[in-house]
Amino acid sequence: MCFKWCVLAHLHPVHRRNHPDRLQHYTPFADELLFDNLAFPISLKDIKIFENLNNISVNVYGLETILKKSGEYVCEVVGPLHHTSKKRNIHVNLLLISNDFGQTHYCLIRNMSRLLNSQLNKNAHAKYFCDGCLLYFHSQFNLDKHQQHDCNHIYTKLPTTNLIKDKTGNLRPENILKFENYGKKLKVPFVVYADFECILQPISFSKPNPQESFTVKSFKHNPHSFAYFIKCSFDDSLSKFYTYRGPDCAQIFIETLTYDCEKIYSEYFVTPKPMNDLTFEQKFEFENAKCCHICLNEFEPNSQIVRDHCHLTGQFRGAAHGVCNLNFQLPHFIPVFHNLSNYDAHLKYITFSKTIINQTGAIPPFRLKFLDSFRFMASSLDKLAQNLNSDQFVHVRKYFSDVNKFNLIRQKGVFPYSYIDSYARLKETRLPSYNEFYDQLRDSNISENDYTRANEVWNLFECKNLGEYSDLYLKSDVLLLTDVYENFREICLNIYGLDPAQYLTAPGLAWDAALKLTGVELELFTDVDMIHFIKKGIRGGISMCSKRQAVANNVFIPNYDANKPSSFIIYIDATNLYGASMSEVMPIKNFEWLSVEDVESFSLNKNYVNSEIGYILEVDLEYPQVLHDLHNDLPFCVESIIPPNSKTKIKKLIPNLRNKEKYVIHIRNLQQAIANGLILTKIYRILKFKQSAWLKPYIDLNTQMRNKSKNKFEKDFFKLMNNSVFGKTMENVDKRVDVRLLTHWKRLVRKWV
Repeated sequence: MCFKWCVLAHLHPVHRRNHPDRLQHYTPFADELLFDNLAFPISLKDIKIFENLNNISVNVYGLETILKKSGEYVCEVVGPLHHTSKKRNIHVNLLLISNDFGQTHYCLIRNMSRLLNSQLNKNAHAKYFCDGCLLYFHSQFNLDKHQQHDCNHIYTKLPTTNLIKDKTGNLRPENILKFENYGKKLKVPFVVYADFECILQPISFSKPNPQESFTVKSFKHNPHSFAYFIKCSFDDSLSKFYTYRGPDCAQIFIETLTYDCEKIYSEYFVTPKPMNDLTFEQKFEFENAKCCHICLNEFEPNSQIVRDHCHLTGQFRGAAHGVCNLNFQLPHFIPVFHNLSNYDAHLKYITFSKTIINQTGAIPPFRLKFLDSFRFMASSLDKLAQNLNSDQFVHVRKYFSDVNKFNLIRQKGVFPYSYIDSYARLKETRLPSYNEFYDQLRDSNISENDYTRANEVWNLFECKNLGEYSDLYLKSDVLLLTDVYENFREICLNIYGLDPAQYLTAPGLAWDAALKLTGVELELFTDVDMIHFIKKGIRGGISMCSKRQAVANNVFIPNYDANKPSSFIIYIDATNLYGASMSEVMPIKNFEWLSVEDVESFSLNKNYVNSEIGYILEVDLEYPQVLHDLHNDLPFCVESIIPPNSKTKIKKLIPNLRNKEKYVIHIRNLQQAIANGLILTKIYRILKFKQSAWLKPYIDLNTQMRNKSKNKFEKDFFKLMNNSVFGKTMENVDKRVDVRLLTHWKRLVRKWV
């Protein structure tokens, strides 16, 4: 019942001199709260029900014993273990404590600042905590302002201006962002390319209601075979292909791959190969080096200069700073590539989790990092393979050296996916008929040319049954993926000096490439209000109902009707929208709020197009009635609002002719709106910053490479490398989720206050 008494103690506070711990103060109010169908003790999962029953919001924090660096064990507050989804007028903070026997007890937190102050720092000054996002402020005024305007109920961890050492050993403020991932210039020495094939067992289902949205589960995918190719970048004799067919293939995949990778790690990663003797030319190069070959910065008179070499081959690479050399290490992971997000991930991850649970030893010194090739190359393997010329099919040619076989296998294979509905099918000794190649999942069949090619493959490779044909199809797929991705890696290494096998997705690669190429140092926000202020100005893509068809009627067209009004249409298409925007001047540093006096005297008459200083404002705007007809097609200052009469509460970016209140807008957009008739009625806040066209060199490089592209993949890729940077800068990190697989509860990493 402690949960109940804690809430009542909050509703009916008793002065500390009157013993607020005594139950008699709260028993007269025992029937005020509703606990319908809730059992005591109240569990964390039941608190949401309690909140809805009583219109009260609750946050619950916990206590955990922490081992400090000093060797001392201390109890610290962690959590929240339960964080209310909506803060209400009545809000209660509770502390949940437990003993070694699993018994728990709720305590009322009357003053969050007193509870947490000593845990956060030694400063005795009071702190004012926001129950929505768990940030704290140094005054009630700042807390009230934050809760009124900016709180989005998500904890935001901010960098500080404290000096820290970067990866080159230099001191920099924590809130400065620049390229430091020099280790990702190294080509990952071992990469795995893998694929699975599955039996598609039909699933019976009841007929869905056509009046409602539904998903039909048609097939259960049971893996029957896998193949993988281990590519070694420094010694091709170490590359290896492996395939297996059987009902236990998912488990065998992890076991064999883990064995091969453990062997690679123990033989090539544990003991670095010593440096080869330097040639006369290499000695001369080292002794006369002016800059570090890793970070490209010049050596200072007191710099520690060392010989950097490859730990796998012993080859001398160049002169480097001592710190750069220490950080320029081989990755302690082996990437495993396939199209995980669309299909095979479930097979791998489920099996991988089982394998971990069955392990009894220590954590292995390396990781298998499952990556998705589709996150870099958003095209089908068939289309990607068509972009390669004959000389680029290095691995396909190695395993299929016969000219006739090579010409068949260099194309994406043809396979009767839906036909393989049991293991018995794999024993059939004939190629299925043309109609049996019909793919029920895609609701389409292959072309007759593809079927002819399938017959040629069957006959030329002398397949004895569908199992052998499946093995061949799987092998060709893996080798095609290897050649496609290895060529992609070479493009990135040549142009950006970065290996995509070091990254999870193209946006991560693009962001590092932009930082590396431009050498920019960006200042990160240390003021949470600035972050929320900027977020209010991020609005997304416009939602609108556009006219689908327009018909011209004028004297210059054959079907002109003189009885109808004359009208003209024109086709206008603006290209490179993202690239053009990112080539403009953008904020880089020196963010500060203008004072009240500066806001009152602020001038909108200056030219800010290429100014060194930029501004973002929060304003009220009047949209005069006289402009409504003229601006009706595309109004200024679109707003993210819930559409009128909408059945959902999802906001849409909607152009409208309403007056704007507390609208966050860039100075150049504001000047444009005012020049076209909107009236500025009030300025609330102005954020000032230094700006420059820092991203333009990177955008120009990708634009040039796109113009030189030899195929559609390259053209789309360089476009993606530009657009991905835009997406990365606009990423909503509030939606990130930290997912951890646990085998022991004590390993749970909680969010710290």
